Amino acid sequence: MMTSEAFPDESNVLEACGRLVDFGAWDQTKIDPEGWLGNFSAAERPFALVLLSRFTFLADHLVDQLFRSAFQNLSTMLLEDWPPLSDAYDRWRSFCDEALITIVQGEDPNPSDSGWLFARKARQAIGIDQKQLFEPRDVIVKLADGFSGPVVFVDDFVGSGEQFLATWDRLYEHGSGKASFKTLADSSSASFFYCNAMTTEYGRKRIHRHVPGVQISAGNVIPERYSLADPASLLWPKTIRNEGIALVEAAGRRLGYDADDGGEDDWRGFHKLGLGLAFQHSVPDANLPIFFTDKNGWKPLVRRL
Repeated sequence: MMTSEAFPDESNVLEACGRLVDFGAWDQTKIDPEGWLGNFSAAERPFALVLLSRFTFLADHLVDQLFRSAFQNLSTMLLEDWPPLSDAYDRWRSFCDEALITIVQGEDPNPSDSGWLFARKARQAIGIDQKQLFEPRDVIVKLADGFSGPVVFVDDFVGSGEQFLATWDRLYEHGSGKASFKTLADSSSASFFYCNAMTTEYGRKRIHRHVPGVQISAGNVIPERYSLADPASLLWPKTIRNEGIALVEAAGRRLGYDADDGGEDDWRGFHKLGLGLAFQHSVPDANLPIFFTDKNGWKPLVRRL
């Protein structure tokens, strides 16, 4: 049975959003809570307030901190024992000096891939030398030539893990033909790492299942039950969970997201992840589409640039 206690007070939610803008946690040019709430009818608005109160928006400086933490956590993956502090420091310094830093590319690789932003962050925030930043095809060439050190893929967010798996399996040309990370890893003594600001537990498990040799370090991991479209979701009050998810589905379907296959037109988002998450620089497609779409005059909560 639904009770009014399950719904947040609208004035309190909007006041909290205003404070987040004032504190610099939200960029008011990228996020529009009041405009987004205006999409909903009076009966739907209380559920929309729950969605808004659960939404996470991360400004650039917060993402930088998560990425820095993820990269520094790689140091713990190098220690199979407990060496003297000086030895541990030397291992870490050697790792940072030798590592090849590369990116995860989209289905159609282009200069706007978010990985390049994080390759620059590796240089600016971590201190990695510019000469260690490479395109995936250049890393393939080095691996084919016998490189045996660490290779670190950098990225902002792992939702389904699809882009990493595509990069891992993609064939790249090199001096004597074509090869992929997958084919070269089988015969190489190089070590592989995937460093990102945030990942879903779903994506992490999927990558481990397909590429168990890659070690993943994330600044934060989103549990599987943090989907706003999951019948067991932890984000909805239990008393309104079913009605809330039904509203999300109805709103998504009337905007044209009527698929049930986890594809680009699924009302739950890519791979049915149903997230409520955006970065200042990007909005993952693992979100509920009702957060970012502008179809049919819908006002998005966050704009995808």
